[in-house]
Amino acid sequence: MAGGSGTRLWPLSRKDKPKQFQSFISDKTLLQETYDRVKKFLPEKQIFISATPEYKKEILKQLPNLPKNNCILEPCARNTTAAHGFIALHLLRIDSDAVFTTLPSDHAIQDVNTFIKATKACFDTIAKYPDKLITLGITPTRPETGLGYIKIGKEFDQIDGEKIYKIDKFIEKPDLETAKKYISNWGYLWNSANYMARADIMMGWIKKYRPASFKILEQIDELIKKNPANSKIKNLYETIDKEQLADAIVEQPDCPSLVIPVNLGWSDIGNWGAIFDLISKAKGKNMIIKGQHIDYGSHDCLVYGDKKIIATLGLEDIIVVDTPDALLITTREKSQDIKDLLADLDEKYL
Repeated sequence: MAGGSGTRLWPLSRKDKPKQFQSFISDKTLLQETYDRVKKFLPEKQIFISATPEYKKEILKQLPNLPKNNCILEPCARNTTAAHGFIALHLLRIDSDAVFTTLPSDHAIQDVNTFIKATKACFDTIAKYPDKLITLGITPTRPETGLGYIKIGKEFDQIDGEKIYKIDKFIEKPDLETAKKYISNWGYLWNSANYMARADIMMGWIKKYRPASFKILEQIDELIKKNPANSKIKNLYETIDKEQLADAIVEQPDCPSLVIPVNLGWSDIGNWGAIFDLISKAKGKNMIIKGQHIDYGSHDCLVYGDKKIIATLGLEDIIVVDTPDALLITTREKSQDIKDLLADLDEKYL
């Protein structure tokens, strides 16, 4: 899934080249890192990139081995319920028995072997229980208020050495005190937002829970089969409600959802504070620097420079990001709130 806007990583992440096409934690972009993980257990012909048309050129530039037909280009962005339906229909035109997992391209995973093992177990679970939806639940490492949580239910099965649980319930982003309670109780996991299911079963859930959206997707599918360039496709797609898959489908009380708990060294690269936490932990440093920088007496800061030298003196918990046309200075704690700041910016800076 490579269609997000990544506004909380402004000013590096912009509309024309959002965060999934940028490098933050290595010399590869987040998209390239995600692709490299997946091709360790799937042939490249079975890896598809979902985005909107304006990103096709950048995707093919960054992933030169990706078959051109493996770009699933939504007519426009309508959130993840529409995206999953559009993806499912695309795959069903290729293979009526298609099983797919959607992986956000902006996640960082340190323990790739554990990720591969758990994902293979997900595939095998769907093979055994084709009516189920399954996700990976991340073992929390801190009281996080910026993520949704999954409360584990009863153990359902063990497959490939992985314990699989029913999901008791999904929980929206909690306040700090509640998050502290969750981290002290093993029964709560972070919701990774990657979902695996059979494509035909996914369409069945959309039909059941969001029949109006299903009807539109069905009409779009017929148009694509006749003429993929038909202008009516975009017009129809724009009428689908914008909803997250979690809200519309996965969190429905009778949706048969399962979860595999995993500890991946996982991070949702959602803001500059998250990037600091990830790199700081991996490298054991309290100053994360990119570019030309001099400092005296600062700690727990991230400084991301461009061409000019950046000098810091006696700072604590500060984020500095310099680009050719914009400079961001904030605290690590407030880095989640950048969206509020952007509402007042001229369009040319977004």
